[in-house]
Amino acid sequence: MSQPIPTKFLDMLPLPVVVVEFTEETLNHTFVFLNNKFNSIIGWSLKEIPDKDHWWHKVYPDVQYQKVVESLWELSMESLDSDNDSFVSMTVNIKTKHNGVKRFNVCTELKNVLIDGYYVVTFEEVNESQDN
Repeated sequence: MSQPIPTKFLDMLPLPVVVVEFTEETLNHTFVFLNNKFNSIIGWSLKEIPDKDHWWHKVYPDVQYQKVVESLWELSMESLDSDNDSFVSMTVNIKTKHNGVKRFNVCTELKNVLIDGYYVVTFEEVNESQDN
């Protein structure tokens, strides 16, 4: 039995957050929760991005960029030392629903430390001044 998702806690966080259900049977994991910051900054709803496949197509409409990001992300996930590494992180351009393309540092925890059976993905917006 899985534990409840701490939605009130996640809604208090200052970063956009997605909670994704982890299943061994498929790489197309289901998105189960988007916090308030995700809704206000990135804007897509669970109906629009119900799973990873929809996510890739919606936020990376350029097929070439989508393939690069997906390959790098999956490679990062597969190449981590599960005994020593607990997070995967990369900086990417994401198409938001209302505000065009924005740059985010996307990070996910690997050990399901917050909620058993799920993993959390956070999005920290990268401003131009932070790049320099």
